[in-house]
Amino acid sequence: MSNKQTYIEAGMWPETGVKVSADVYYIYGGTPPEGKILSADKNDNPVWVDAPKPTKEELIQAAEYERQRLLKLADATMLDWRTELMLGEISDANREKLSAWLAYKNDVKSVDVTTDPEHVSWPVPPEA
Repeated sequence: MSNKQTYIEAGMWPETGVKVSADVYYIYGGTPPEGKILSADKNDNPVWVDAPKPTKEELIQAAEYERQRLLKLADATMLDWRTELMLGEISDANREKLSAWLAYKNDVKSVDVTTDPEHVSWPVPPEA
């Protein structure tokens, strides 16, 4: 099966289009430059255009993803200290670190990501 047939069956073959040179294909057939997406000009020639800005909902979703990443990092960092605490074998230094990381985790949880999700200010993690 040809590439064209594959695209037709997937409903992705354009009704209109233009043949392009190998040079043009190599320019536009790869990864777009940062902040750009592939489109077509008025003559259906390929062009890079500005990528659409993410919606507020997409920005909130990305911020929530970052929150979960930071919380998992905190949990992984604290795991040994929590075990030491449960066994009654935690040093004073590690108890202080655990306390600082627990406070950091609470700070991460309390960050508002809905008001201005494009400019979320995350707390700085303590030293491990």
